[in-house]
Amino acid sequence: MPETTFYIPTLSSQEDADAVMFELQDLPCVHQADVDLAGQTAWVSHSPMIAPQDIALKLEEAGYASVVRDDNPGP
Repeated sequence: MPETTFYIPTLSSQEDADAVMFELQDLPCVHQADVDLAGQTAWVSHSPMIAPQDIALKLEEAGYASVVRDDNPGP
């Protein structure tokens, strides 16, 4: 199962973290997600049926531009 980590530079409050988590959990094909407010990252375990770029697009539509990180460590 693919795992992707996103850097979200505008993640600055718990409300932001909660909103990002809500967006991630609402996406089909996302199995698990975790948001790290201090690290400004979100980790997502998802099926291959959704591309990391599609997840990033949904986050951007919600007001949270993100960058896919290359190292992709899990939580």
